[in-house]
Amino acid sequence: MPMIDSPQNAQVKLYRSLLSGKGRRQSGLCPLEGVRLIETALDSGADLRTVYVCPDLVRGPRVPELIDRLRDRGAEILELSQRAFISMADTEQPQGLAATAAIRYERLENLSSTSPACYLWLYELREPGNLGTMLRTAAAFSVAAVVFAGDCTDPYSPKAIRASAGAVFAVPLVRASWDRAMQWATAESVQTVASTPSANLSCHEAGYAQRVALIVGSEAHGLPEHLLTATDLQVKIPMSSKVESLNAGVAAGILLYTIVSADNRSGPDRPDTGCDGEK
Repeated sequence: MPMIDSPQNAQVKLYRSLLSGKGRRQSGLCPLEGVRLIETALDSGADLRTVYVCPDLVRGPRVPELIDRLRDRGAEILELSQRAFISMADTEQPQGLAATAAIRYERLENLSSTSPACYLWLYELREPGNLGTMLRTAAAFSVAAVVFAGDCTDPYSPKAIRASAGAVFAVPLVRASWDRAMQWATAESVQTVASTPSANLSCHEAGYAQRVALIVGSEAHGLPEHLLTATDLQVKIPMSSKVESLNAGVAAGILLYTIVSADNRSGPDRPDTGCDGEK
């Protein structure tokens, strides 16, 4: 296939359309840009459809092998000129490699019933950077699924995908109404846990069930009172009186670590929660 040079090429226009929510909803695809992000998506089992390569921009010894792996997976490989690639790129310094991947959501009833398990529920979370951070944290702590209850920002938006470092493909995602999620939790004996500064119990002192759903509300308002009182357990993160609140992504990370490392929840799938993070 000849190199694509026109920014008006149909494939280039398709990729650009995925930068908007409307384009993603209509196509069922999301955009990925950058070598490491595409590597992570591939390693996580993402269904990669089309790969865009700009020979004038792409760098690094890993790229040829990555392209071979993508081709072996059945992805379509397209070569673009620099002007065509830059016309669709969403980053300030394009690396010359982009791809489209299928958007996927699981169904609540199809989630595994294994124990122990920790689920992360997000309620009306609006900030894609926070959402991506939470997805990355969820993957790090082997969260069984992330459930979007209520009107949350799109986890497949470019900003959320970048903030997740590709973890959006590593954790099962579920969309459900609040009522449906609560019905499922009751039927599956999943303890629902919410964090609120008004709670009497510290997150470090609480007792957690073998199957727990941690619920995080919106950045500005948290969980509404009527939803908060419907949960099985409310906890707070102890902190200095000099600080009014924590960023939602930071709070979620502290709470997930506390839950999965609790002594009463040890099991074969418990993640390593040592301090050997990235260096």
